[in-house]
Amino acid sequence: MSNDYSDNDILEARIKLWHMGNIEWKLDPTQKKIFDFVKTTKGKISVINCARRLGKSYFLTIMAIQQCLTKPKSIVKFLQPEQKMIRMNIRPIIDTIFQDCPDELRPEFKTQDNIYIFKHNGSQIQLAGTDSGNAEKLRGGDSDLCIIDEAAFVNGDLPYIIRSILVPTTLLTRGKIILSSTSPISKDHDFAKYMERAEETGTLIRKTIYDALEDSKHLPNPRFTNEILEEIIAEYPEGVKSDDFRRECMCLIISDGVNSVFPEFTDEVIAETVVEWPRPTFFDNYVSLDIGFKDLTVALFAYFDFINGVVVIEDEVVMNGSRMTTDVLAEAITQKEKDLWTDPITNEFRRPNLRVADNNYIVLNDFQRLHGLNFIATSKDNKDAAVNNTRMMIGNHQIIINPRCKTLISHIRNVTWDKNRQKFTRNKNSGHHYDACDALLYLVRNIDRNKNPYPKGYKFRHLAAAGDYFVNPNYKESNTSEAFKELFKSRKSSKN
Repeated sequence: MSNDYSDNDILEARIKLWHMGNIEWKLDPTQKKIFDFVKTTKGKISVINCARRLGKSYFLTIMAIQQCLTKPKSIVKFLQPEQKMIRMNIRPIIDTIFQDCPDELRPEFKTQDNIYIFKHNGSQIQLAGTDSGNAEKLRGGDSDLCIIDEAAFVNGDLPYIIRSILVPTTLLTRGKIILSSTSPISKDHDFAKYMERAEETGTLIRKTIYDALEDSKHLPNPRFTNEILEEIIAEYPEGVKSDDFRRECMCLIISDGVNSVFPEFTDEVIAETVVEWPRPTFFDNYVSLDIGFKDLTVALFAYFDFINGVVVIEDEVVMNGSRMTTDVLAEAITQKEKDLWTDPITNEFRRPNLRVADNNYIVLNDFQRLHGLNFIATSKDNKDAAVNNTRMMIGNHQIIINPRCKTLISHIRNVTWDKNRQKFTRNKNSGHHYDACDALLYLVRNIDRNKNPYPKGYKFRHLAAAGDYFVNPNYKESNTSEAFKELFKSRKSSKN
């Protein structure tokens, strides 16, 4: 059976898809993955961090148009850094997208207001720059979708634009806000803070130039090939080692290391250490807790792998605000301990060898008195030495983190020193103090690396998944078959 279709067949199919409000077929594989992520992810704000040449403005415009086609009277607010970019970038993209659109669905552009109006169903795409107060033109009314393109380069106060102009328009419609951009130059940029928060909440998607190459390699006429990649790399004087290439094409935020608390936590180290780790048969387990009320409260659940000399952080509990009470926190910690360290076969619970926390003695006393959770207060002196020791362990791959510890991973990646290098900075958006990093410092301080959890006579062998085995040093070979027969040997005496 032939799979060939005539030009008329293709045109007819496209017209039907336009009337169905489906124009996702115009996206390439990488753009489609981003589209699907935004469509399915929960939360008010979704953040897209992607490389140059991926067609960011194109797939954002597709999102805007599809929203208008599928829901009558939709309002989409679309912002770019400068007003002139609307004329130079977005309008030509929209013209390209609508080339095969049926006339009855094609919107009319109102030049004076920078608005596309879909006359057949009353939807609108309202366009504005963020420069010279132009974003204020989008204030008021309702919106179903808000998009900020190149959010790392807006001309204005990004949090103000989001919180004061866009968010109020989505309250009744339950509309979404999309922030999209290549990586900012600095970790201190507001977009970097939104990326950080989105990473913690699972509302961030990253797509590099290499992702695009991999996604399109199966296509007969891919947009990205090795040759195109080489041409892109050649644009940068230092090639792939260039900071500009790493930022613009690999979605990295390049830190100068001056203010970063853990500069060793690079993407290369993350790839090696943020992994699932095979748990050994014998280990000492720990709980580390940093208590906050306005700030985050973070508990880390870890063990020390004595044979490999690594601290393995298996999970975390994170909470704050009004829901953070002693009772709720104690219950969450107790449940997490049971989930992690209860043997599924024997139902035996391995109690933590040590629970450690900062010196909030009222909370620690309540834990002990009301909930039977015994925490000791950690020493907190010489923070520089504690940080440096933790940095060495991170750089030497001696700290392993399970990928589900999203808050810890984000905090280590993004934490910076204040001006006096005495405290961690406070995140501008969430307001927290990178509290998971303090919990990590308490944990590393209190790990007993000299205690051997293995019983005497235990011999260790590591052959892939073969694991380990136990040898009793006092065991002697015997003929077990004969011994077994002796147990059932008949006796002459009826008494016996």
